[in-house]
Parts: sequence; structure tokens; C-alpha cells
Amino acid sequence: MVESTLIVPLELVDLPRLRLKWGSRYNPQEVARLVREAPGLSLWAPATGEYVLAGPWRHREEIVVLHEISSGPHTYHLVDALAEHACARGKELLVMTHQYERRPFVFYERTGFELLEEILVYEMVLYTIPPAPARLRFERVRLDDPFTLGELLDLDHEAFDWLWWNSPGEFDEYMSDPRVDVYLGREQDGTPVSYVGVTRLRGWGHLDRLAVSPLFQGQGYGYESLVWAVRVLASRGAHRVGLSTQASNARSRRLYERFGFRRVPDLDYQIWGRWLQDPLEDRQDRKTVTDGGA
Repeated sequence: MVESTLIVPLELVDLPRLRLKWGSRYNPQEVARLVREAPGLSLWAPATGEYVLAGPWRHREEIVVLHEISSGPHTYHLVDALAEHACARGKELLVMTHQYERRPFVFYERTGFELLEEILVYEMVLYTIPPAPARLRFERVRLDDPFTLGELLDLDHEAFDWLWWNSPGEFDEYMSDPRVDVYLGREQDGTPVSYVGVTRLRGWGHLDRLAVSPLFQGQGYGYESLVWAVRVLASRGAHRVGLSTQASNARSRRLYERFGFRRVPDLDYQIWGRWLQDPLEDRQDRKTVTDGGA
């Protein structure tokens, strides 16, 4: 391990000396925001200018995401130092996405990462709009309705794997976007069954989330929820719809493919993780059967 004095937390006063790598997805203002919002996680080597940018994963305080790392002789040391800093702060998991930066697989092996998820991307053109759902009634969830937000959060955690849980902060930022709509699907007696989250863009839309409570899975509610999401996007002017889901989620893949969605393999990506604390007695406790996409 490199000497601890060589790699230190990146501070705001250091930013004028930081040299972002060619092709960086970040500008100095965005780096400053990362440093302010997650102090002590982004690191750098003052002697060489190498750096690693990190922050919370999806507003999850227990998971750290490595956003970007520079290339140089201390690349592996920077990853190890980030893992040590995150572990010391009680974080459980360090993740990286194999998406914007295509690293060789040996990189993940040498830095102690394992493949957590392979994410598959789908898309379909809306030629016809299916009829409205028959059993569920959908209501738009509002940020100023704490009771319904609580129902939404509970359903989210019941339906999705631990890695994909939305935090209250994630919902707050997500639903503050004026292009986003989130709907809770209920049975006629008011019981929450499912929810969908969609983003409206120019001429197309994205299905961000589709979840069905484990108590109601296998009864066709996933299909009804998908119909509702597509109808909402179509009513907002979308001519095509995109989504993503885990390769391991056979149920959701069948649902989307039968509905008419087709794979876009060039957009697929992977999520790698390095566990920072002692694993739970059984990590399967973090797994649930899901009906939705990532």
C-alpha cells in the first residue's frame, strides 16, 4: 500500500491545482459540488495530481460510488485508499459502473471488485396504445403527501433488491424533476400493489421504475402497471420508450419482451462492487423477487 501521506482527501482549496483528465465527465464546478456534498470521499495525490471522485450511490449513505478515477501509477492505490476511507466511515459497499468508462476486467480483479449486476437496455416504438388497466387505479404521488410517500418507500423496499432501494433523498431529487411522474397503483379497496416512475423527454420517454409488491406478483399486475406507464408517456407525446433491467431478473425481462420491447445491447452496462464490511450472515437476505427494472 502506498504511504498514507501520499493520498489525501480532496479539499476545495486543492481544486485550482487539480487537473481533470482528458475526456472527464466533470467540470471544476461539478467536482466542487462532489467535494462539498461528500467530504472526505474524493481523494488525490498532490505530488502527481492523480485523483478519484466519489460520493453516495443514489443518495444511499451506506453505499459509495466511484464516479471517476484518473490514469497513472497510483490508480490502484487510489482505489484502495478510497475503500479504506469509506470503510472507516462505516460504508458497506463501494460500486463502479462499467458504462461511461470501459475498464479492462483485470482492473476489477486487481482492485477486489466483483460483478454485482449486468444491466440490459430495452426500447420499443409505440405503434399502438394498449387499453387502460382494468383492475388497478393509479394515483400520482406528490412530494407534499408524506403518507403516500411512505407507502411508496415501503413498496420500493419490498419489491427491489437491497442494492436498488430508493432512499427518501433519491425520491426527493427524482420527483422534483418536472419531467418525472410517479404513480402508485392500488386495488379498488386502496391496497398499494405497484408503482411506476417515468421520465418524459422530447419525443420519447423512459420507464425508470416498475415495482410490484411481492404479495401480488404473478397475478398480472406488472403488465397492468406497464400499460399504465406506456399510456402516460404516450399521452405526453412519446413515440418510443426506453428502460433497463437486471439480466438476472427473468420475470421482468419476459414481461418487457412480451410487451414488445427489444434489446439495445450496445447500451448494456455492468455494476461492480467491493464489499467494505464483514458480509451479512446471508446476503440472500438482501435479495427479493422483483417485477421491475433497475
